[in-house]
Amino acid sequence: GFRYVHMYMCVPLLLLHTASGFAVRAAAGRSAAAPLRAVAAQASEYQSLLGDAKAALIDACTVADMGRIAEFRPSVLEAIEQIEPLNPTPKPLEAPDLLTGCWRLIYTTSDSILGTTRPRPFRPRYKRILQSIDARQLAAKNEEWVLLGLLKNMVRARLTPRDDGRTVDVQFLRFGIGWLRIPAPAAAKGVLETTYLDDTLRVSRGDKGNLFVLVRDGPSRV
Repeated sequence: GFRYVHMYMCVPLLLLHTASGFAVRAAAGRSAAAPLRAVAAQASEYQSLLGDAKAALIDACTVADMGRIAEFRPSVLEAIEQIEPLNPTPKPLEAPDLLTGCWRLIYTTSDSILGTTRPRPFRPRYKRILQSIDARQLAAKNEEWVLLGLLKNMVRARLTPRDDGRTVDVQFLRFGIGWLRIPAPAAAKGVLETTYLDDTLRVSRGDKGNLFVLVRDGPSRV
């Protein structure tokens, strides 16, 4: 009698309670998933922006012929200013494994590095201006090849980090011209700030206003 009536009344109530529980949990799940989807969308948008910015910078460097065509330097500067705010490594000195490596120069505003005023045989070979960094040993080496690649010039340097995590003082130690080695004077020094760094691309600014864009070219040669 009453026991069965009570049971039949409870079943719909139980189902209603269960359904409402599922609804609440589903709503909570949707609520929790919404921020995750937003984060995923933002990450996807960032990667898209970064990919476009990298491609635009590399193209601009190519058009400027590593910086040799001065009229295209403003386009490279604009591309650099577009990619710097997207830097995934704000403090490169705290990512020594990422910073360490051999980096090939693809653009600079330094005419002395490009060798634009040197006699043609003594200008560096295209794609053969390298900078190696060992961020753990705080050492660096720049290399270039001239005379059709028969002669290598190089300079070794010691790096002293500053507190901002992205800037180093550079003290040059020794110059090499072919087989000749010359101690660098104490006045041979500079400052270098890395304003963008990922696993394939690095952008740096020097204390004399020069810009440098480099791509990874293998392990460090220091």
